[in-house]
Amino acid sequence: MKNKKVKIETKYDKITKEEISSNKNFSNVHQNFISSKPHFFKAPAKVGVITKTVIVTTTITVVAFGAWKYSSSHSSSSSTASTQTAQSSTSGTKSANGNGSGNGTAQVHYTRTPKSAPYIHPPVKNINVPYKTYTVDANKANTIVYNKSKIKIPAKAFCDANGKEVTGKVDIKYREFHDPIDFFVSGIPMTYDSAGKQYTFESAGMLDMQGYKDGVPVNIKPDKTLKVEMASTANDIHYNIYELDTTKHNWVYVSKSNNVVGSKVTEPSPSKPVVDKEAQKETEETKTAIASIKKDELVIEKTKPITPKVYVDYNRVFNIDADKKEFPELAVYKNVLFEVDKSDNSFKPEYTHDSWEDASLKKNESGSSYTFTVKRASESHSFTVHPVFDQKDYQEAMKEYDKKYHDYETALNQKVEQEKKEEDAFAEIQRKAKEAEKNWQDAMARQISAQSTSYNVVCYFAVNKFGIMNCDHPGVNPTGASLAATYTDKYNHLLNTPCVYLVQKGLNSIYTIGPGANFNFNPKAINYAWCITDSNKIAFYSPEEFKDITQKSGPFTFAMAVNEKEVMSMEDIKAFFKPYM
Repeated sequence: MKNKKVKIETKYDKITKEEISSNKNFSNVHQNFISSKPHFFKAPAKVGVITKTVIVTTTITVVAFGAWKYSSSHSSSSSTASTQTAQSSTSGTKSANGNGSGNGTAQVHYTRTPKSAPYIHPPVKNINVPYKTYTVDANKANTIVYNKSKIKIPAKAFCDANGKEVTGKVDIKYREFHDPIDFFVSGIPMTYDSAGKQYTFESAGMLDMQGYKDGVPVNIKPDKTLKVEMASTANDIHYNIYELDTTKHNWVYVSKSNNVVGSKVTEPSPSKPVVDKEAQKETEETKTAIASIKKDELVIEKTKPITPKVYVDYNRVFNIDADKKEFPELAVYKNVLFEVDKSDNSFKPEYTHDSWEDASLKKNESGSSYTFTVKRASESHSFTVHPVFDQKDYQEAMKEYDKKYHDYETALNQKVEQEKKEEDAFAEIQRKAKEAEKNWQDAMARQISAQSTSYNVVCYFAVNKFGIMNCDHPGVNPTGASLAATYTDKYNHLLNTPCVYLVQKGLNSIYTIGPGANFNFNPKAINYAWCITDSNKIAFYSPEEFKDITQKSGPFTFAMAVNEKEVMSMEDIKAFFKPYM
């Protein structure tokens, strides 16, 4: 923030070198100053942003101390810093999102797997959803029971690659996928492209069935159909049937599903705990109170009075008319002077006789010194200065210091005590919230356990060829927040992972976020995410951590908790995710 241009002049005409030499008696000049107040140019009481240059010329008498008027550089610096921050933030968002809008709302593309990986890519080394193998007589009709699902196979249903009928013993390998963890472990893509738009399946169940004769794949005859009655935990019957084309790398729509309501869940399950709105309100109020107290403390800190000191070298001392509102720590004293730091060799006493267009004063981070700057078109000088007092003013300044410091210390201590009380209250609220969250997780675990062997719907599949089929409907990808994500562990080490997986509670879907893709999620839902490290460990981002995310766009680091144990089996993975399902 620039002040109005200031020109400081002397009253007398040009003098000769002889006259200057004959009057080099600084002691007399100093005594003259003591007997009369220093003269200095006073700027307007309130200095704002100057939009046009106004030249003010004044004439003052230069006595023992040169007199400069400053304009505070604080507001200007803050304004510049704010502008730079805003520009930096915009630039960073642009880079993160890959577009020029800078609004952090680039649409995420949920990549299936890295381009170099196979289309079906199980992400956990040496672990997959296991098949069950059933040996049937190809000459006869057969019914296979898999858990509560049924696979009905007509007689003479198989042929080899050349279309010749297969007889004798045939091995049927079969498996099902019912929840996001099954989908994740299998590595089967769950995205569906339609009319140029990508969706993610919400599934009622998926199956994978293969046939072999002596280890050689067989086919289903063109005139034969295997019928699968899959027991599903879905709560809806409105789905479609799709089959996976592993050659063209896409899902192919087959038909509308003809699902019917099956056996209802009869086991009692705990109801979902109600969110304590009063506790949420109390939490926000406590956070607001703490933030307000911290602001008050900053204001009080600015009033901390400086410790009075007597100047050492009066040749390096001058007066600055400091704005009392800008520098309250100086406002408590009378006759404050400024002495150039003894280590600052750039200062020349004759600078006090020159005319300067602009002057500024800024408090340094140390709090005990200031930077004073004078400028004009051809040059600029900055000096480190300290507030000081004349000997005759020092005692009075010390009395004022003792009183003001006591007031400052009392006010600050009161705020510190208030802050501690509020922080203790907040800690108690957090403790209760964690306890409630644990109770909720336990309730959900019991609910999962109660429903683990119960089914609501039977999904009917007409299978005309071996492979993977899905009873799904396309779902819209989550919205609400779109973050340019970086993934680390809790020690800020980058995680070398090709994909991150997101689950939104209540949807039987899994969202795969590939390298470089924005992380989209619904902040209003219960979410959790994870990835697999190089050492086959689960790096997890919990629902509680998602709740703490306040930003909706821009760069964000997901600091994930890496599980100590390497996952060795499908059971290990199921056990890890059981509390969250």
